[in-house]
Amino acid sequence: MEYFRYIGLMIGLILLLSPISAIKIDDPQYRVDRLIPNETSPNIIYPGDDVDIWLKITNNNYDKEVKDVKITITPHYPFEIKQVNPTKGTATISHLNTGESDTTYFKLHVNEDAPSSYYRIDVKVSYDEIENKDGEDVIIHNEWTKICYLPVYGIAKFELKTDENSSSIKPSETGALKITLKNKGTGVAKYLTVDLSGSENVNIVGPTTYYLKSMKPDENKLILTKIYATTKVEDGIYPITAKMSWIGEDGQEYSSTIPINIKVVKPIYPNSVFLYLDSYKYDVASSEIIIGVANRGSTTMRHCVLKISGVNEINNNYIKYIGDLDEDDYDTISYDIEGKLNETIPVKVQLTYFDDYHNEYVVSKTFNISFDSRLDEKPSMSSYYIFIVIAIILLIIYYTYKRKKRKELEEDFEE
Repeated sequence: MEYFRYIGLMIGLILLLSPISAIKIDDPQYRVDRLIPNETSPNIIYPGDDVDIWLKITNNNYDKEVKDVKITITPHYPFEIKQVNPTKGTATISHLNTGESDTTYFKLHVNEDAPSSYYRIDVKVSYDEIENKDGEDVIIHNEWTKICYLPVYGIAKFELKTDENSSSIKPSETGALKITLKNKGTGVAKYLTVDLSGSENVNIVGPTTYYLKSMKPDENKLILTKIYATTKVEDGIYPITAKMSWIGEDGQEYSSTIPINIKVVKPIYPNSVFLYLDSYKYDVASSEIIIGVANRGSTTMRHCVLKISGVNEINNNYIKYIGDLDEDDYDTISYDIEGKLNETIPVKVQLTYFDDYHNEYVVSKTFNISFDSRLDEKPSMSSYYIFIVIAIILLIIYYTYKRKKRKELEEDFEE
């Protein structure tokens, strides 16, 4: 009995302390104002939305009317009140009879950066009750505030970044790719999966699918995979694709596809460049050496410049510009130098060139050249004539000898 008496006292105390009001305010009814055809979720509020709100006001008195009813909304972050009434944020009702209801209308805007949460709205109501005492109307002014909460559902949005060193690859090469996935949105992504797919020239070696469970706003996660560039791929930028799929906090399914650009660079290997001594010739006034440059690689050598040192160039042209050398192309450059017979001269040759990305390369080689007076001596025209005459004479002698021998054999046969 003591227990029930205690419960009864507590209930009575709560009733005494609870405000008794003639006006009742129902919970807000709201609808998102989106200019989207066939909107399927009008009651799900997202950051950046405009929200229409209706408040039903009812006079619960059984014997009194109320006048000058004023409803004022004071929003908190992330809400902002918009002008839809003569007084911004305030709606008025002239009077309500006993048991009568009316509806007030407001519009709110949601901050674009609002994270998922329930956000507070203060609804303040003030009104005058008309009470008849001794035949006269007595006005009793009342006001109080109701606190309401509206849910806002943030949306996850993803950003991908790749490590600069890992996003570049060479043909016929398998390389590691580091991808940083960041949730730049305002909502949690639940049951998040990432699927990677390659292209014709750049393939995903693996793994290709990642299950990341969930990601909160501003959270980062690292994805490690391997990629392969095909053998015949040319220099350029080739995309691979990352597709994210997840469930939002609102229970909706979401997906997002982001391309990841991979740079393929065809390098110029050191053994692709071939420097060689094409020929050399001694002359008392000016000896000539010819240097050859060949591109044995599959990438163009850009802006080639050849320089020699270690000798005295007659025309002071130690440096000569070749230009571009395409795949399987070559060129030869001639220098006029001072040379001495039977003396070895070390000629240092230096080739400077660039690749397609303006990376500079330098290749050097030294040729030891010995000039000999017998080198490159060309027989004179008289020598050719003498050789021809001697050949003709020998043929005539041979023919005469054969004929004479044949005649002697015939005479012997007749005898």
